[in-house]
Amino acid sequence: MRRSRSMRPEIRRAHVWRRRLGWVASGALLAVSGWCVGWLQSRDASVFAADGAASLSPRLTTEKVMVVGGSMAHGWKDPHDDSYLRRAFAALSASTDTTYVYDDRTVVGGSPVTLDREGEYLAWLEEDRPQVVVLSWGLLNDIYDKTPLAAFRQAIADEIEEALAEHAVVLVVTSPVTKATATYNHAEDEAYMQVESDVVSSFDNPNVYYLDLNRDMTLYMEAHHQTWKMYYGDAWHPNEAGHILAGKLLFDELVSTFGMGPIEWQSTGSPTPGNATGNATGAGGANASQPVA
Repeated sequence: MRRSRSMRPEIRRAHVWRRRLGWVASGALLAVSGWCVGWLQSRDASVFAADGAASLSPRLTTEKVMVVGGSMAHGWKDPHDDSYLRRAFAALSASTDTTYVYDDRTVVGGSPVTLDREGEYLAWLEEDRPQVVVLSWGLLNDIYDKTPLAAFRQAIADEIEEALAEHAVVLVVTSPVTKATATYNHAEDEAYMQVESDVVSSFDNPNVYYLDLNRDMTLYMEAHHQTWKMYYGDAWHPNEAGHILAGKLLFDELVSTFGMGPIEWQSTGSPTPGNATGNATGAGGANASQPVA
């Protein structure tokens, strides 16, 4: 039988005090831990609420964009009529704090000369009250109709002037490359585009811009060893891939020109000039073989 050994009183008291100190320390640690967890939960909740409020905040700016042009600007040969212009402004809305409301005033088979003659354009401006007006004519209708360059020049100038009178920023955008503009109508197309560039420059106004999408697409295809054949919808229109490429290039041009902010009206005293860039002038004339653009 094992003999039990008695513990001296002073040793027993020391063990008791150690147990009591351990209980006190454990209780304090639990209290501090509980406070830290509660603080972190409260902090996480407040941060989440702040982030949620920020993500749900409304857009800072909404602008209406009135788009004027022919069937190419309307989106022909894209299965959903999702034109290069519509794609560019949709991408701009998705990438910035500005929502661009797309106002489609394209006229299939139209031209600036016939539109100016009928007076519809001015009525649209007064009715729609856009902040931005995009003029993007395919030009092939005017080439086919042998529209005199002087008449074309006057029609474009009138459209710009009437938009400015409504305090709308004007973007003159050349159309994407097609078989006709790259081959048998290339010289005439260049001549009409040069007129557009010259008209924009003549205004010397910070609210008028010339965006040469046709040149951008030409340079892109050259850099990637491509031709119009990859983007062929018909002789006068790009296919879906052509609208997609032109939309991306136009989006890049818009961001390069205006940054990530809204496209805003500037006072005429602003030092920022209109974005008018030159364009190689081709010979005048007409050699079109398609009836609609």
